[in-house]
Amino acid sequence: MRGEILSVGTELLLGQITNTNARYLSERLAEAGVFVYHQVTVGDNPERLRAAYTAALQRADVVIATGGLGPTYDDLTKEVLADVLGVPLVQDEAALTTLRAWFAAKGATFGAIQEKQTMKPQGAELLPNPRGTAPGVLWNRDGLVVALLPGPPHEMRAIFEASLFPLLRAASGEHLLSRRLRVVGIGEAAIQERLSDLMAGENPTVAPYAKLAEVELRISARASSDADAEALVGPIALEVRRRLGYHVYGEGDQMLHDACGEALRKAKLTLATAESVTGGLVAERLTRVPGASVYLRGALVVYSLEEKPRQLGIDPQRVGDGVSAQLALDMARAVTGKLSADVGIATCGFAGPEGREVGLAYVAVAGALGEKVRELHAHGDRQEIRERIAQAALTLLWEQLPREE
Repeated sequence: MRGEILSVGTELLLGQITNTNARYLSERLAEAGVFVYHQVTVGDNPERLRAAYTAALQRADVVIATGGLGPTYDDLTKEVLADVLGVPLVQDEAALTTLRAWFAAKGATFGAIQEKQTMKPQGAELLPNPRGTAPGVLWNRDGLVVALLPGPPHEMRAIFEASLFPLLRAASGEHLLSRRLRVVGIGEAAIQERLSDLMAGENPTVAPYAKLAEVELRISARASSDADAEALVGPIALEVRRRLGYHVYGEGDQMLHDACGEALRKAKLTLATAESVTGGLVAERLTRVPGASVYLRGALVVYSLEEKPRQLGIDPQRVGDGVSAQLALDMARAVTGKLSADVGIATCGFAGPEGREVGLAYVAVAGALGEKVRELHAHGDRQEIRERIAQAALTLLWEQLPREE
């Protein structure tokens, strides 16, 4: 089945909001067996919207439009669709009764303008909206599915998951299953060398996606059922893990700080951080994990040159300009003793825009896992450089931590 997504709203074209709906729908439609060939963004203009509908209906089996279902004058998605289909708009009495009851329950005044939300093209059905007042619209006939969904993401997703995804998956007869493996400490080129034969496959496919200081490997397979798709994906995922080893730290939405925390917990090790250039970013990420107090003893932000000797007891003669491999190692050693932790990690560097060499940084690990320092040359703006250094510190920690084979 061929799919097309129409994102309706002048605010999208002006860049005032980010179009997260198109990304979400493309991913979920693929899982339902619908191939999205076009994404079109159009403003709240009836003529341009009419042209977008006309083109989409000629080249797609499934057309999903988001936005323009509200009660105001510029919400035209239903009106224009009815015109393109050559049918009138009619009132859905059941939806009108439901909407009146919703307003009454909220103690809000129901005005005539609200009735617009319960109109539909003749022959279509309205899809219940559990998160808002504007129902979705479904036109399903002669092999053509057209769905209109609200613009707010939480409303759009709720209607899609409850009403559209099951219908489309059943209609397509295909299931797409994807497994995402998260990889650090190795670049895309090196991954390509190790997995070239796997990446050449057509079903399942293996594709790398660059993220901030890591790579996501997506393994996807199409089959007639989830079980059959899993039978294709599972062995490839195991082979990827075998070839990449510890570089694969997690799967799905798991983040590096989650994996480090889990490994620390299993190893019964405690951790402390001493941060300069990252200003507490490493500790902030570690404390996102519920129960992190089991392994995180504490964190010191020693940003100025004076604070490194004062808080950590480092010899002032070894501080220099605050950025060196020796200083990072001294900081990791010192915070381990200062906070009575098993392991210490430290960061120092130049985040810019001024400094000896913007992007130059050092991360270090010391304590029960041994000692290791890594030099970095991070790129990007100031915040991106700091994020990359924090990620590098966690990567170094991950590489040193014991893990199950």
